Amino acid sequence: MNKLGGVFLQTGIWLGIVVLLYLFFLRQAAPPAQLVGADNVELSRARDGHFHIDGTIQGAPVRFLIDTGASTVSISQQLANRIGLECDVAATYRTANGLVQGCNSRVKDLEFGPFRIGNASVAILPNLTSEALLGMNALRKVRMEQQADKLRMSLIE
Repeated sequence: MNKLGGVFLQTGIWLGIVVLLYLFFLRQAAPPAQLVGADNVELSRARDGHFHIDGTIQGAPVRFLIDTGASTVSISQQLANRIGLECDVAATYRTANGLVQGCNSRVKDLEFGPFRIGNASVAILPNLTSEALLGMNALRKVRMEQQADKLRMSLIE
């Protein structure tokens, strides 16, 4: 191979590495923009295409993925261990990935944005890929309006 061909090959390899690194860091989930009012919140769609909201479960900070397809708030086993949440009842859940064995529990306090729910049912799933899913048992307490890449949530009057 001549000298010029080798230069082009090395330049191409380095350019490829730079592009891959750029795409990797571009796909990392940036914290979603959250504008929180006294009884409403406006969220921007995250880079992963979903809406996320910061909250707490029994005072422990949590980043929820808003999942209108989930009937119940669901948390990972790791999060349950971190907040000291024990299983109450073993259960089988129908998920997008099929049937999953887990358990059900209750939390005294669940917050997301400016919203607070007491005595909420929570599914603990061993292989949940997100830290926590905010399901419809919590979301039915708020009004949601989506326009393009914005999601507005407010108290139901």
